[in-house]
Amino acid sequence: MAKKTIVDPAFSKYIESYTTGVISKQSPIRIRLASDVQVTHQQNEEINEDLFNFSPAIKGKAIWTDARTIEFRPDEKLDPGKNYTADFKLSKLIEVSDHFEHFKFNFQVIQPYFTVSFIGMQTASSTSNTEMKLTGDIQTADAEDPSAVDKLIVPNYDSPVKINWEHDAAHKNHHFTITGLTRIAGKANPLTINWDGSSIGVDKKGNQNFEVPAIGDFKVLNIRAVQDNDQYVEVQFSDNILVGQELNGLISINNITDPAYSIDGSLVKVYAPDRLQGDYTISVNEGIKNTLLKRITKGYTANLFFENRLPAVAIPGKGVILPDSGRIMMPFEAINLNAVDVIIIKIYENNVPQYFQSNGFDGSAELRQVGKPIVQKTIRLDTDKGLNLHKKNRFMLDLDQMIRTEPGAIYRVVIGFRRSYSLFNCKVYSGKVQKDNGDDEEGGYYGGDYSDNASKVSDEDDDFWKRYDNYYPEGYNWQERDDACTDSYYSKQRWATRNIISSNIGLIAKRGNDNSMLIAVTDILSAEPMSNVDLELLDYQKQVIYKTTTDGDGLAKLNLKRKPYLLVAKKGVQRGYLKLDDGSSLPLSRFNVGGEEVQNGLKGFIYGERGVWRPGDSIYTSFILEDKLKTLPADHPVEFELYDPSDKLYRRITQTKSLDGFYSFHTATETSSPTGNWTAKVKVGGARFEKKSRLKPSCLTGLSLVCRSAGHPN
Repeated sequence: MAKKTIVDPAFSKYIESYTTGVISKQSPIRIRLASDVQVTHQQNEEINEDLFNFSPAIKGKAIWTDARTIEFRPDEKLDPGKNYTADFKLSKLIEVSDHFEHFKFNFQVIQPYFTVSFIGMQTASSTSNTEMKLTGDIQTADAEDPSAVDKLIVPNYDSPVKINWEHDAAHKNHHFTITGLTRIAGKANPLTINWDGSSIGVDKKGNQNFEVPAIGDFKVLNIRAVQDNDQYVEVQFSDNILVGQELNGLISINNITDPAYSIDGSLVKVYAPDRLQGDYTISVNEGIKNTLLKRITKGYTANLFFENRLPAVAIPGKGVILPDSGRIMMPFEAINLNAVDVIIIKIYENNVPQYFQSNGFDGSAELRQVGKPIVQKTIRLDTDKGLNLHKKNRFMLDLDQMIRTEPGAIYRVVIGFRRSYSLFNCKVYSGKVQKDNGDDEEGGYYGGDYSDNASKVSDEDDDFWKRYDNYYPEGYNWQERDDACTDSYYSKQRWATRNIISSNIGLIAKRGNDNSMLIAVTDILSAEPMSNVDLELLDYQKQVIYKTTTDGDGLAKLNLKRKPYLLVAKKGVQRGYLKLDDGSSLPLSRFNVGGEEVQNGLKGFIYGERGVWRPGDSIYTSFILEDKLKTLPADHPVEFELYDPSDKLYRRITQTKSLDGFYSFHTATETSSPTGNWTAKVKVGGARFEKKSRLKPSCLTGLSLVCRSAGHPN
């Protein structure tokens, strides 16, 4: 094992951040310099100098990713579980004293491992009882090649089966479904699932046996406790359950009244009115029917344990803008915790354009370049003795008591917790005795006590960022990551974070295909338009490319010659921001964006006095033309065409006069005209507009009531 290198804090004036701790085998090694270097280079340019030396050796190349960041990209994946020592030759970039020529640091690669868990067996579909499927999950410690994960498990069954995979690389979760488990009459079929970790370099083997029930063998296969976002008891049957039958009394949880039930194929989910915690007995009684109306003849009883919830914090909602209504309050939720740590990082107003170059509104990349920690506090949650902290409770964070918000600044609020704050009962959970860590102030991930009035030296600030950027706690063990009785559970991934902007300015920007833009500004508190708001549009180089002011309706219309990336709105002390890059725009698939497209500067709309006609009816059609740019003369002809359902031209009419842009076209169909969808088309100035109308069969006068009931107009 490589000897741990102690980094001299004095390097902070040259090195802003670096790769350390436990990293993925696919991760690059990064060095972020504290300031720009006097070396001419381009982004993504390879560095010819031999800047890095690794022990054990790593082959690869060093790249400038930006003006101050160097990234070493290994040619091959790093060796899993290995400790590395890196020597960065700082003197080749910056003129430094002898003490700072070599910057040495350590990092470790995650040890590969995996776990196999089975969700259970159920019918392959809700309409067939002759085939089953088995589902489960494989969780890997590090990112793995999906093709290698596919080889981890091998089913053994007397007929061919198929494994379907769903790989979630972000969460290193691999969900599998084994299909083709055909049931046979007269006997149950054994199924064995074998696993072998050799494909991902893990010395781990094992197996688990299952039994595929025979056709006609209607019984309970398993009962399990589910504690995801919803909490329920899942009863797994061998046959599909008849929907609509009364299950109250047939499936019960002891000491629980009025449970709710849902049926999904061969699965029945039982929901309790209140959250379950502790040991429960689940009883399945005779009388439950399958889809063939066969009743189950043998009862089933199981004991389930619903563990007290793991310690957690969360900030509800997704918004980042908090209107300034007098007090700035932020809600958060906590469970099984008696305290939380709150830190606030301030992103200064003049750094906001730089922040948005690497982040969205909720981003956290490269915060040290644009922000500074200003607050760290411990908030006690156990001051109200009548509050049950083992359940999820909502608390309010009074930010006005912690910070003095400045116009235009963005604040990143981080709510974390330590093991010493946990109320999790380890004795109930796993028989372990929970250690009393006492005051683990030095064991947290951020140190110091910052406030707006505090004057802190740079080494304390540097110490904060080292702790903040350390994703894993000291002694992290991936296999214990979900065990709240170990230090490995209390990692940075369990923190709740939210960026906030204190502003009453709401912004909407719409860009047209002709590079025009419409900006609407409203007051978030009153929903009223905001007039006289100064608007600035910035390009990616943070240069102002356009300035304007909203009118009395809170609108601003402009034509752009260059593509902006950020909109800044200012009114008094209020500030508002809106990213204008394509990646930040709302997807059009979520909205109805139907309508007429502007053609050659013209907009048109066709409408009739009703939507459905009968053969032989007169048809009065009007066309509205909008020519804002005055591209057409007043007597320019407007041509109307009517096509029958077979797309044959039925009538053509030309008009040269209008009343305020309204053109009227009068025509009629014949009693022998075919029914169906007729199309009206208007041609004007090179633009074409069309609308479909329906022609329905005519009705006899004496049968008007019958025609109405059939859906025809009178």
